[in-house]
Amino acid sequence: MSRVTVHHLTPVRRLPLIELDGLRTRVDLSGRLGPVEAFDLAAPAAFARGKRVSGWWSEEHALAQVATLGRGHVSYSVDPARVLAMRASEREADVERAWATARPLAAWLAEGEAPADLEVHQPLPVRAKHVRLHAPIVDDGSLGDWAPLVAGVSDQDRVAAKLLMHLALGLAADDLDGPAFLAAAAFAWRDEPDAADLSRRVGLADPEAVLTAVLAEQRTSAPAI
Repeated sequence: MSRVTVHHLTPVRRLPLIELDGLRTRVDLSGRLGPVEAFDLAAPAAFARGKRVSGWWSEEHALAQVATLGRGHVSYSVDPARVLAMRASEREADVERAWATARPLAAWLAEGEAPADLEVHQPLPVRAKHVRLHAPIVDDGSLGDWAPLVAGVSDQDRVAAKLLMHLALGLAADDLDGPAFLAAAAFAWRDEPDAADLSRRVGLADPEAVLTAVLAEQRTSAPAI
């Protein structure tokens, strides 16, 4: 059976760390797991005490967990024969039973359409070549004054978007959960992969000229910068 894509959510502040890991061999998607709780304490040896990374088979179900897990969207592919899967509803009811009855993802998929709330767990980390960062799950409320600029530039002009990312990062300072940092992440990562020569084009661009032009063009929607 071929590899299967699963979806993982994380706080947006973690995306730069995940991208940095992506330049190496493996990526620790769950390095900020936090306190080890009942689910981790009940896990079998390979997964014990938080030694796992989790995702969802259904992207729609994953994105419904934003309020709990964060706005950062990451996907990665797994070998369905090598990962365990269980229904979220079963885990919430009885964590020990959920681990005891967890089956390889391949077994679930062999039965046909997998349950929408199917969780996928594997011992971490994940091979970097299988990881992809997506556009963060933001909305007008989370972006504040940055929302129109993100909507008007992020997908339309990737050079300008990358330069605006640096501007937004400077304005974000240490507020990694605020609108400016979220805007920077939205400028940085999109669902469509960037062109291979984007870094070169950004390096050759005149930042002041590009930013002046794009802010003038978006003058009715740009935040106070």
